[in-house]
Amino acid sequence: MDRDELAGALTGWADTPFEILEPGPATRALIPQAWWPVAESSDPQERIAAALSFWNTDFLDLIPRFAAALRTELVDVRVVKHSWVDAPTLDYVLRSEVDGYATWMGESPASFVEPPLFDSLPRPVQTFLRTVHAGFTTWDGESCGLTAPRDMKTYAAYLDAAEDGVRGWFDSEWDHEIPLPDSRRFLRVTGRETYSDLLTSPDLPLGTAVTYYEPDLELTTFGEALDEFLMIPLEG
Repeated sequence: MDRDELAGALTGWADTPFEILEPGPATRALIPQAWWPVAESSDPQERIAAALSFWNTDFLDLIPRFAAALRTELVDVRVVKHSWVDAPTLDYVLRSEVDGYATWMGESPASFVEPPLFDSLPRPVQTFLRTVHAGFTTWDGESCGLTAPRDMKTYAAYLDAAEDGVRGWFDSEWDHEIPLPDSRRFLRVTGRETYSDLLTSPDLPLGTAVTYYEPDLELTTFGEALDEFLMIPLEG
């Protein structure tokens, strides 16, 4: 996939400059060594195999639908420098029923910064963020994937209520035996723009999560919820 083809696959992203990095010493100096085969291969299938080789299998086991899409719908992986992202990313382009293509950018694990409440994430997710991609998102850097840990916030902070928490928190909408954690005890992992969120909390059983699809707040398993968010750009 060349630059023009990738530009077509980025439809719906902000119209900001980007470039596919050419193989060579300059590119090697900017990216993790594990990415070198992706940058230097001229064969899309070789690039795909190289990129997927360092994904941890226990993380893929959590997201079976998206893992299957990576096996069957992934058409290319390129090393890309987006003008609005500090460092190069690996851009994964998949066939989509929605817009023809959907693209995720995987950030370098070197950019990892531990966010608040990080231990509320399942261990395979922590491993992925520390060692594979410190952020795996679509058009806005936070949607339909895993927000870069350096940008993850508590849900209260995300809603500009970091100190006092969210007023009128969703107690009236919560019908589970487990008490609803305070908004300051939720980590926002991803969402889709401003009307949906995936949240984890150390006050919930490990491996569970809360999804907010306005106006519904639901307790679910983390893997199932993340898989659902990942599939939105592919299936709508």
